[in-house]
Amino acid sequence: MPRIIDLEQKCQFRVLLHPVRHEIIHLLRLAGKPLSANGVAKRMNLSPIAAQGHLKKLVDMGVVLQREMEVHDRKVVLYALDDVEIRLHLGRKDTFQGEREAMAANIVDGTFRGLINATHQYPENELDQHCLLRFGAFHLSPQEREELFALIIKYLETHNAHLDQDDEHWEYVFMTYRAPDESTL
Repeated sequence: MPRIIDLEQKCQFRVLLHPVRHEIIHLLRLAGKPLSANGVAKRMNLSPIAAQGHLKKLVDMGVVLQREMEVHDRKVVLYALDDVEIRLHLGRKDTFQGEREAMAANIVDGTFRGLINATHQYPENELDQHCLLRFGAFHLSPQEREELFALIIKYLETHNAHLDQDDEHWEYVFMTYRAPDESTL
């Protein structure tokens, strides 16, 4: 069960709204394995010192784990995402409403940019094997909504861990909301 981080403090937003730190989280999520600061630096075109500084802030916040390992008689510090769920609380009416919305927009935009990049990597006749964008509206009873949400959450939690060398890495944003009734449109 993931540890929950509720975003409620200015320092938390400062850490997570920084675009480089957001990209480091994204990189660690997709890597599916721990990386050294040098590994992060190379993949992101950063200096190792800059990568270490950003990683330290993420470690201090509890989003990233840091552990020392011995590799070829040398100590190496590796970084991996901790098992955390970051909760934005988008509807909360406080002084951080704008920051919450900016973070949500960054998350959605980053995933969308990844989708667009993927569409350029594969032949058109293979796109349905590599990319999926669906949108629309569905009509559910409250019970059906609860069943659907439980099914999706269970599936995502079950497949969140990188288990096998042959696993494909997929990125997603699942976004749904209760739309206004047609009588109010």
